[in-house]
Amino acid sequence: MSELETLRSALRDELSYLWTDLQTARRDALRGGWSMHCDWIVERIKTITPLVGPTPWTGLDIELIEDGVYQRIHEEIGVEAPYDEEGVRKHREWLDGSGRVHTPERPVSSEEENA
Repeated sequence: MSELETLRSALRDELSYLWTDLQTARRDALRGGWSMHCDWIVERIKTITPLVGPTPWTGLDIELIEDGVYQRIHEEIGVEAPYDEEGVRKHREWLDGSGRVHTPERPVSSEEENA
């Protein structure tokens, strides 16, 4: 792996961590709202995203998509970040009905969906 590829990989990882930090900061904000800490994290996301592209929506906390935060941030910096509305809906239904721990990297199987 070249030095440039190593740096890009590190930035992609950092960007993923920043999205997680943003969701944590939202939960920690007064009444689950928004805080200056959230603003600070968003600015870091906006700085890194144009360099490495958007973090795939499947790697994020679903609330960031449902609340429009993911879409708004990318729109503000002019970076296209497609997501699957039907996939988000199905994922939410699964989360609401499963009671199981789910990681976004592991897709919901048809057996789990029908369980």
